[in-house]
Amino acid sequence: MRRRTLGPSLEPLKVLTVIRCVGCNYESRREFERGDYILKEIGQCPKCNGTLYIHSIFREVKEKEKTY
Repeated sequence: MRRRTLGPSLEPLKVLTVIRCVGCNYESRREFERGDYILKEIGQCPKCNGTLYIHSIFREVKEKEKTY
């Protein structure tokens, strides 16, 4: 009787949201939250009181180790 392999283990995906300020170069990252979308206004910048918006949303990819 053969055992079946379960295939590659699935790791939970880490999705990040990049937040930027319209007025200055302030940028921060946080985990994605339901309801996030690009160009959504988030609040005020802690540096210049400008408007913060969601600049991008992406998945962080871990590179696999090479085996020789």
